[in-house]
Amino acid sequence: MKIKFAKQPNSEIIAALQKTMDGRALGQIVSVHEEGGSLVVKISKLGTSTLQFDRSEQGNDLIFTLAVEKIAFTHKAFKDEVKSKFVHVIEKSGGKVLES
Repeated sequence: MKIKFAKQPNSEIIAALQKTMDGRALGQIVSVHEEGGSLVVKISKLGTSTLQFDRSEQGNDLIFTLAVEKIAFTHKAFKDEVKSKFVHVIEKSGGKVLES
């Protein structure tokens, strides 16, 4: 999966994602933080899944490429559903999914 955002600090992207998830059920189980320049998405409910997106720059854009995916056994059945909801959050936060 590749995600594109306009060039800005990771903290602003994280804040936009968190704000979009606030008040939604997804916001109760998903958190986003920065780790070594990468964006880390953590899903915690009946287990913990982690997605790490490595950052690269391309012109005036930032590209985040899924580098590490650790899916909890209990999350495997819901992976596609959560993914589609998170894609919606990305788009509402000003990002664009380039590859899913």
